[in-house]
Amino acid sequence: MVPPPGAVLLDTSVFVSAIKSLPRVTDSFRLIVHLLDAEARFVGNEILAEEYLRYAQLLPSPTAASLAASILGSMEMIHVEDRFLRACAPHFGARSAKDCVHAATCLQLGATLVSNDHDSDSIGRAGVIGRMTVSEAIRQWIAPHKR
Repeated sequence: MVPPPGAVLLDTSVFVSAIKSLPRVTDSFRLIVHLLDAEARFVGNEILAEEYLRYAQLLPSPTAASLAASILGSMEMIHVEDRFLRACAPHFGARSAKDCVHAATCLQLGATLVSNDHDSDSIGRAGVIGRMTVSEAIRQWIAPHKR
């Protein structure tokens, strides 16, 4: 398996989608497992880590805990610089402050944001950061390897 190019930030929506339907295997779950197997470069911030831990506790299972631990254990954590937050802020409303921090993390590190959250549509369309939905990530990173 070939890891995706560059760094990847998996938005909380991807993680929640992967663990909420356990034991059913979702596309989000398959994507995360593929990225872990491919030793992808996961990036994030303190807010993202707290969100992962919160949802792993709200939707408890051994698989959810293991998935959170695997992602967080390999995640490169950064403190987002103000200039990157300011560059991303025009694309987010006040209710989307966490999404703005995640986008700013991607901008600062040149990472791809994988998210099904529509709050990230604007910044992706504007080309400020690379953004993919789970379906797009699967088509690009997993499907080519099945041939």
